[in-house]
Amino acid sequence: MSNYGYHFYWPGCYHDAMSKPSMPARSVAPRVAGRQTRRVTGRAVRKRETHERILKSADVIARREGLRAASVPRVMHGAGLTVGGFYAHFPSKTAMDAEIIRTMLGGQARWLKGLEESAGLEWVERALKRYLSREHRDNVDGCAYPAVLSEVAMSSEEVRGACADALEARVAAFETQAPPVAGCSPRERALATMALTIGGLLLSRATRGKPVSEELLGACRKWALPERD
Repeated sequence: MSNYGYHFYWPGCYHDAMSKPSMPARSVAPRVAGRQTRRVTGRAVRKRETHERILKSADVIARREGLRAASVPRVMHGAGLTVGGFYAHFPSKTAMDAEIIRTMLGGQARWLKGLEESAGLEWVERALKRYLSREHRDNVDGCAYPAVLSEVAMSSEEVRGACADALEARVAAFETQAPPVAGCSPRERALATMALTIGGLLLSRATRGKPVSEELLGACRKWALPERD
């Protein structure tokens, strides 16, 4: 057959009768790389979602019962996960505690949301009325500072550092709004306001059901707003 030297024509290729068909090359690498990228991205998304579930479970427990109560077994059970999966997200309980504090106390506090239309003294007054209120005092999912501060004070440097960072963010929010008073800078006033409000809420919760609980809320609101005296 080679004497005839005839040729076959295939779509996309040309060859002699005695040669093997040479099919057009297909590019498979990009397709494989795309599938791998999707798989990696999907795993990362699922891991992040699981991480958030763990933190949410820990937040609920710590906010209501304190950091010590947010043990690894309880947190993972609350997230619907096994204890064995914990170390895929945190190297230790201390690392989890630091992130709990960072996310639970950091960012914009719930009671500061919706105040964007106010500014200056009006902003401060509205924030204080929300925070130092019966509703907030009786809300088990309210501000977590009173629930965790005593434990944070005895925790590792990592946990205390996370708390300091979160507190600085809240102080900054008040500092930009609080007008100065005689002998006190805006930052000093913001710091004092944090101590007054968080401490006042803690004492009011501790004495709930007694007349002094209501008195504490009113007294702290009054001292935090000397302009309204």
